[in-house]
Amino acid sequence: MTLSNSDLRFSGHDTFHCKEQWLLKGVQLVENKGFAFLRTEDAISSLGVGKNMVRSIQHWLRAFELVDEKGCLTDFSKLLLTNKEFDPYLENDASLWLLQYHICENHYASIYKLIYCDYFSDKALYEFSEYQISKFVNSKLRLNEQKEIAQKTLEADFKVFIRTYLSQTKNYKTVEDDFNVPLVSLNLVEDTGRENDKGQNVYRLNKGNHNIPLEIIAYCLLDKFSEEVSVSFDLISRTIGSYLCVSNDWLDYLLNQLATEFKEFVYKNDAGVRQIQIKSRNKNNLKIKMLEKYYD
Repeated sequence: MTLSNSDLRFSGHDTFHCKEQWLLKGVQLVENKGFAFLRTEDAISSLGVGKNMVRSIQHWLRAFELVDEKGCLTDFSKLLLTNKEFDPYLENDASLWLLQYHICENHYASIYKLIYCDYFSDKALYEFSEYQISKFVNSKLRLNEQKEIAQKTLEADFKVFIRTYLSQTKNYKTVEDDFNVPLVSLNLVEDTGRENDKGQNVYRLNKGNHNIPLEIIAYCLLDKFSEEVSVSFDLISRTIGSYLCVSNDWLDYLLNQLATEFKEFVYKNDAGVRQIQIKSRNKNNLKIKMLEKYYD
């Protein structure tokens, strides 16, 4: 089946969660030899991993929007990892927030946006289990008029999602692996220690006051709303705020601070209607300028 841009995807990672070193290695290989090289046997020896992991690397490069649908490096990839090399080894948490934004905004790995954004759009309690997400995904597939996904596929996708953010039970074999999972340190998901009536773990999103640099907030706004002059607080909350797992109070604070520090942004609250105005004729240049300011 050929997937359109609006179709939901729940496979491609071959059950492997993303490893930090895969991203830079994969991007460097695409830069030097092209994305098609990743589909050859030579990619196995070049990357030093098995065939299934090579396929997984292809998936994560697309999911984090480091390569586009044509297999070309994206502007984001060039800024972070190659041309500008702001943070090729992902040593700065700001880079991880950028990855978190892109994996949700990109929709290539659908479960990320579905959990962070869609599932909790009408809920006050930020807890979830595999059963709840599976049920929600199936309802979305029906609304999308897509063929139902095999339950094993959904189970594997949920497990990979959890492993992206939550460390395994600590032992000498897993400690080193935890350092290789880039988004764990953002502390966005926690295990409540409880189980549902099906014996499944209950998890919680840590929605709150995360320490996100203002330049990263600016980048997300400029990337997401590249054609807009003004954007309502509610829309920002439903998208960027949800992707980055921040509370509405903290998002309001961040936007206020952004407008205070950077003249290109004006944050207004008129008669209870909150919106941010972006005063820039070239948002792409401003987006780059914001990252340069932060990383330099």
